[in-house]
Amino acid sequence: MNPIALTIRAKGPFAVLKRAFAILRRYGFMLSKMDRALAQFVRVLRQFDCSATFPITAVTLARNSALIEKVQAQGIEFAVHGYRHVDHSQLSHAQQLAYLAQARQIFAKANIRPTGFRSPYLHWNTDTLAALRQQGFAYDSSQGLAWDVINGHETRAYRRVLNFYGARSASGYPSLPFLEEKLVRIPYSLPDDEALVERLALETTEQMGALWLDILHRTHELGELFTLGLHPERIAICQEPLAAVLTKARSLRPAVWIARLNEIAAWWQARNEAAVKITDTGDREFHLGVVGPSGTTVLARAIEVDAPTVPWTNGYRWVKAMTFTIRASCRPFIGISPGTAPALTHFLRQQGYIVEINKESHYYAYYFDQAEFVAEHKRPLLAQIEGTDRPLMRLGRWPDGARSALAVTGDIDALTLWDYGLRFVGR
Repeated sequence: MNPIALTIRAKGPFAVLKRAFAILRRYGFMLSKMDRALAQFVRVLRQFDCSATFPITAVTLARNSALIEKVQAQGIEFAVHGYRHVDHSQLSHAQQLAYLAQARQIFAKANIRPTGFRSPYLHWNTDTLAALRQQGFAYDSSQGLAWDVINGHETRAYRRVLNFYGARSASGYPSLPFLEEKLVRIPYSLPDDEALVERLALETTEQMGALWLDILHRTHELGELFTLGLHPERIAICQEPLAAVLTKARSLRPAVWIARLNEIAAWWQARNEAAVKITDTGDREFHLGVVGPSGTTVLARAIEVDAPTVPWTNGYRWVKAMTFTIRASCRPFIGISPGTAPALTHFLRQQGYIVEINKESHYYAYYFDQAEFVAEHKRPLLAQIEGTDRPLMRLGRWPDGARSALAVTGDIDALTLWDYGLRFVGR
């Protein structure tokens, strides 16, 4: 009987893993080359002057803190991927709160101050979100969002994994951050690298790149966010598709804002607090004063503006001033009835629309009187507003005139064979 089988009978599964790894090392199977993979990933990012976000489990960080501190020093963000790689949707609120507190302690020992979280398996529940708020996290990126870009490559394995992740369809839900009770929810785009390589079994890097480029083009057209998921251990396989996406993103106009998840969350929070003061000066003339974070983009469509402007897209012009006067055939803002659902008003303001609550619908280019508003209404509402050329003033979603955003991210569940094996015994 071989030595591993003997260990199974004598000491149980944990001893099996320990004995197995000892044998692997004895015969020349060294620890994972994740340090090289991370270095290769950083080199690719530097070619395009950008960075990435790597959620990592706290126990993995604790066992490999020196390597992670070195990578963080190169501008990489590390977020929390759980204390251990366990299904958070199966944990109580108290358990999740305790795990997050333990994770924070481990990150602090490694001189890392995490602001974000992604659940293992993309599994979360309302207790997860409540615990994140209580622990002071700024964002969560655990909601999977599947893009219809498979183009004949779909497999049963891919469909099963979408169901397992609880992924929503991007055709029904916008791929945008959303501020929800002080926590920014950032979607995670699918297919990610695991889906491309293992679930869809694509044979060439060109096929992989084509799917990701399709998502990039769609998010750019819609003004939304592409959260590109690439586990660092697959950088050798997926380097070319990643480089293709970054090359294209740098060439698109208006620009694609490439940022880490913590930067996206901070921007979304700050831009949401921007204020627009409107003063009626008579004869359909309005004076506007905009106060917002650095990079705030002011857009005007079908409106006369007494300030410098440059063409943007979809009929908008980028107003190169924060105080100016406009003239329009109506109030070029979005009117909301007093009885409209607060959730609709909240959503519109997060998109940068200037909203006024008013009973007089005839004043406005757009007016909504809607008592109910749920997540499924978001994409049709945006299409209704952006599908016309009526007069409208708004703030851009992204900084410095960018039309869309791209975030590169990849979970780290293990850095060594030992880390990987310990996952199976809950360590």
